[in-house]
Amino acid sequence: MKLYKFNEKGFTLIEIMVSLTILAIVIVAFVPMFTQAAMHNKINGNTLKTNEAAHVVAAEYEKISDLDITASQLASCSSAKKSKLPNFTKTIGGKTYTVDVDVCRYETGQVENLVKAVFTTTNGERPETKGIARKFLTVGETNGQS
Repeated sequence: MKLYKFNEKGFTLIEIMVSLTILAIVIVAFVPMFTQAAMHNKINGNTLKTNEAAHVVAAEYEKISDLDITASQLASCSSAKKSKLPNFTKTIGGKTYTVDVDVCRYETGQVENLVKAVFTTTNGERPETKGIARKFLTVGETNGQS
């Protein structure tokens, strides 16, 4: 009886086809995860930019007089009604944002002469994305001094 020895270097065509089929099934299972991650990344990027715009706008204001109002016109933060300033638009980084500002007198304990301002920015391209920055503004007079 004569035995033949085959040269067993490499893979057969069947083995390659089976491994490619398994690889294709694995890739198809993970593709939706990558597309969903890309969508979430875009949404989070828009939210981050809108929040950054709110902080850029808030950084421009230090005193209540910068908003062209006086503290006596404002409701207290402890009341349910807050004062809302007229909307305005601001262009930051080539994008236009609508800015809403809610303000109220912040008086608690020993704190006086502060105004709480909440800046809310909305991107015109994606109005469902809002950015919020909270800041305390000074009234301008502390202990009778300007």
